Amino acid sequence: MNVTGRMRRLVTFTRAGAATVCAVMLAASAACAPRGTAVGDTQGREPSPVEHVGTVRDDALIGLVGSVQATADSAVLDALADASIETVYRSVKDGGEAGAAARGQQGVRDMVSRVVSLVVISDLDVSTDVQGWDDALRDAREAGIPVALLDPVHAPDDETLYAATLVLNDRDAEATPIDDAAMTVLNDLPHDREITVTTVR
Repeated sequence: MNVTGRMRRLVTFTRAGAATVCAVMLAASAACAPRGTAVGDTQGREPSPVEHVGTVRDDALIGLVGSVQATADSAVLDALADASIETVYRSVKDGGEAGAAARGQQGVRDMVSRVVSLVVISDLDVSTDVQGWDDALRDAREAGIPVALLDPVHAPDDETLYAATLVLNDRDAEATPIDDAAMTVLNDLPHDREITVTTVR
């Protein structure tokens, strides 16, 4: 076989290999979202250590999309920092409520781009832009990133778009520390759909 023939075979082989890699990547991304349930809310039982190693706190990265009022944002950020969990914060309060939905949706997409372990959205009100929020949350779902809603005003109708609702109550002695709740959701461990959480240690 001459050099030209070898080059043609190499190009053909390379294209076929690239097509195979693309197909595998597309199949893997489609498999990131479980059927009929939310990412982070798929475990019906406690997994064995062999089945589920999970993410440790040192490797976790939480994306917090803030609220318009930002009332609880600083307390949540402080609690996660005190628990040695790295957090990326996106504020939506600047510029008034008119653009808050768009800023929040872009915040979710930014967190997906950063490949965070968990997206937490504070005071979500999907009624301001149902389709926009559904699209942004679906981006996280398709990327295999769980979403938790912190004190939502109006949650999405589609419960596959979020794994849990976190109800902040620092006066409840039985409340789960917010860092523990976050680690439970991001590691897809069994949990209630609504978890009362506290920022107090």
